[in-house]
Amino acid sequence: FLPNKYGDLTAGGRLQVLSVTQQPRYLTVRDQVVSRQLPVTWLNIDDADPGAADTDVSAVFKQGLVRGAAIFDRLEGCWYGDGSVYFSATSAGDAGAGQVWRYTPGFGGANDLLTLFFESPSRTVLNQPDNICVSPRGGLVVCEDASGRQFLRGISVTGEIFDLVEQAEPLEEFCGVNFSPDGDVLFFNIQGSTNRVGTAMARTYALWGPWEVGPL
Repeated sequence: FLPNKYGDLTAGGRLQVLSVTQQPRYLTVRDQVVSRQLPVTWLNIDDADPGAADTDVSAVFKQGLVRGAAIFDRLEGCWYGDGSVYFSATSAGDAGAGQVWRYTPGFGGANDLLTLFFESPSRTVLNQPDNICVSPRGGLVVCEDASGRQFLRGISVTGEIFDLVEQAEPLEEFCGVNFSPDGDVLFFNIQGSTNRVGTAMARTYALWGPWEVGPL
C-alpha cells in the first residue's frame, strides 16, 4: 500500500500486488530453486474496496490475478529485517511442507528481487512455517503451525536449518516470535486453544542467548 500522504493511511493511496517481471501469474508453489533471483514489479489494484468483497472474500485477489500477480500458497508470517522482507508460504514447496521467501527492494535503479530463501524438503525438517522473525544478526527464527510435534526452528544466514525449541507435548502453534531490542532475549508464544471448549493455556516464553556466538 502506497499512501497518498506519508504517515497518514486514512488519506488513501494505492494498493498493489507483486508480479514476477514478464512472467504473469508466476506459480511459486512448485519447481522452485533456492537462491534464484526473480525480478519483480508491482501492479495497481483498481478497486481496493469492492462491493463484491461483501459476498466474495477473494474479490481483491481476483483483480490481482487478472493483472498477472504471482501466485503463492498460504502466505502467513512476514518480517522486515536485514534490508529485506521475509515471508512464509506455509503449504508450498515440492514436499508441501513450506517455503520461506525473501523480497529485496531495489535502490538506485536496481530491480526489486524475489528469492526463495529456504524450501523444506520434508515435514521432519520444517513443517508448515508460519510466524517468522529476523534476528539482529541476520538469522531467521521460524514458528511451525502443524499438527503433532511442533518446533521453533532456526535458519542461519547461509540457509542451514536447525531445531531450536520443541514443545514438550502437542499443544497449539508457536507464534509471536521476537527478539528484545538489545538482541539478548528471544520471546515466543504458544497460542493456546482458540475455541471455547479448548483447554490448552496460552503461554509466553523468554529464551536467553548468547546468540552472537551461534547461527542466530
